[in-house]
This record gives sequence, C-alpha cells and structure tokens, in this order.
Amino acid sequence: MSSCLLVTCLLSAIAATGYSLSCIECTSLGDTLCNGTSKTCPAGNDICVLSYIVTSMGGMEISKMYIRQCGQSNLCLKTGSISLPNGRIKAGTTCCKTNDCIPANPILPPDSTTKNGLSCKTCFAPNSKSCDTDLLTDCVGTETMCINQVTTRTGDVPTTTVVRGCSTKDMCEPARQVWNLGKMTVYLENTCTNSGIDVQSSLLLAIISLGLFWKFSC
Repeated sequence: MSSCLLVTCLLSAIAATGYSLSCIECTSLGDTLCNGTSKTCPAGNDICVLSYIVTSMGGMEISKMYIRQCGQSNLCLKTGSISLPNGRIKAGTTCCKTNDCIPANPILPPDSTTKNGLSCKTCFAPNSKSCDTDLLTDCVGTETMCINQVTTRTGDVPTTTVVRGCSTKDMCEPARQVWNLGKMTVYLENTCTNSGIDVQSSLLLAIISLGLFWKFSC
C-alpha cells in the first residue's frame, strides 16, 4: 500500500512540473525547408508548426516562404488563400508534437477562377496603418470572407502593413496573435466579415502578412 502511494505521489510530482516542448524556430525563402535553433515553447504552445506561403502576382509566383515555430494544436492542418489586387497568397500549416520534430510538408489550396458572388474591397498598403479603398475584387472558389488586417512588426525594420481582400473561411480562426521570431515580434489584428457578420482574426493571415513583409522589406 505504501509503495503504491509513493508511486502515485511521484507521478503527481512529475505531472505538476509540466512538460516543455521544444521546436525549431526559423524562416527561409525559396523551396528549401529551413533549419534553425531549437527553442523551448512558451506555456500554451503544445505543437511544432510548419507554415508554407506562396505569393503570386500577375499570374506568376514571386515568392515562397517556410516558417517553423511553436504553436497551438488548433492551428494544425490549416490551408487557405487570400486574393489581393492582381495577386493571391496561398498558405498551409502542418504540425507535429515531439521535440524538434519536422511536420509534413503543407498542402496548398488549388487555384480557382470560379466567381462565388461575393466582392470585397481590396488593397495592400505597406508602411501604413490604414487602407481605405473603393477598389473591389470578385471572390472566387471558397474565398467567402472579406478580410481587413493590420499587422505590426517590431525589430530591426519596424513596420505596419494593412491587407484587404477576399479570404477563405479557414483563415478567420483563431483570434489576435503575437509572434516572437528571434529579434522580430509580429502583432496581428484583423477582421473578417461575411454579410456584415464579424468573425475572429487569424494566425494563418499573420503568416501570409509575414510573407508579404519579407517580400517587400528584404
């Protein structure tokens, strides 16, 4: 009886100390997956996330980016797109749950040219906190949400960027995000609307905006 009680106490003590996952933190431009430094994840981050973003303008791919970092399990298997003036950004995320693991390569959503009846105001404004526009874009495929997002980056090159356009619904979850990527911190706040209904902001859109930051600031 006493030995069973001792084992129970030991297990309780181990559980109380918690378990800290470690994930690789890095970013890379191009087709090659990045490999960086192992970081201990903060509380609440229980997975290692891999994000892949492809930006196209005028029908041509102009940038590709991989991001690896700590994250939360509700970010797993996300995929979506956002349409901007004469361009589109596609993004996908995958995850794994062991120290410094490598998630499967994300699968991006297929292209679509089929209009779905929704039109959204659209603009991309680097180095700005607002993006007022009368320019509209016709949404296609599963892009059934209108996005207005403000992303602020601190660090060596601080900047604020505003993005508006059509978006897939999957990008409107979860809410506000703060990313700590080495010397850079990214703060995200966006609003998705569908027939005037407000929904939550998106980590995946933060990934997309980060990809735009990299493209236009490097």
